[in-house]
Amino acid sequence: MPFRLTLATLIAPLLLTSQLLAQAAPQQPVNPAQPRTQASVALGNALQQVSIASAHLRRTLTSVNVPKWKAPGDIRQTTASDVDSMQRDVSDTLPSLINTALADPAKISPAFSVYRNVDALYDVLLRVSETAQLAGSNDARMLEEQRAALEDARTQLGAALVQSTQVQDAEVVHLRAAAVEAPPPPPAKTVVDDGPATKSKSTTTKKKGTTHKPATTPPAPAPTTPQ
Repeated sequence: MPFRLTLATLIAPLLLTSQLLAQAAPQQPVNPAQPRTQASVALGNALQQVSIASAHLRRTLTSVNVPKWKAPGDIRQTTASDVDSMQRDVSDTLPSLINTALADPAKISPAFSVYRNVDALYDVLLRVSETAQLAGSNDARMLEEQRAALEDARTQLGAALVQSTQVQDAEVVHLRAAAVEAPPPPPAKTVVDDGPATKSKSTTTKKKGTTHKPATTPPAPAPTTPQ
């Protein structure tokens, strides 16, 4: 169900942005040792948008009054449980996941955990927003606004995740190609050390200062003359 947005409604979130940024700022700074690529910058910006959207939603949920909705009791009970679940998520679980992902935007897995959480949160918020519209509640307008804001943040985060994944896939392909082109390293030579060489027992040793005289041949006998 479309709603007519007033100028005050459009300006109010902008006036609260600076305050919400301070409240939703990550507790862990970005690791300066990691290079900031275009993909990691886009992912970091998307995570910040999710943080802002969740902070707005947290403020909105505190003013939702489900017991006053014109709906059957079981529906009001289910909706109140959904609202409590969303409040716990945007107060504790989601900010913790965002802080972890912002600590190193070059990593995809922490940001993907944020996306999964936001995706589940969006489904619950959509259900609550539609119920509020059917019940004719005054909370329907602000819930629909928060649903649209969370959807935009989720879309931006999804696009940033796709971009980061494509960059990492390209890096993997490049590394594999470089590994194939690189020549194999030369085989390592194994040197066996058997210890100091030992002399053979058959080797004769010469005594110091001893000289060997050559053997003398006895003189041949003189020839005899016949008589």
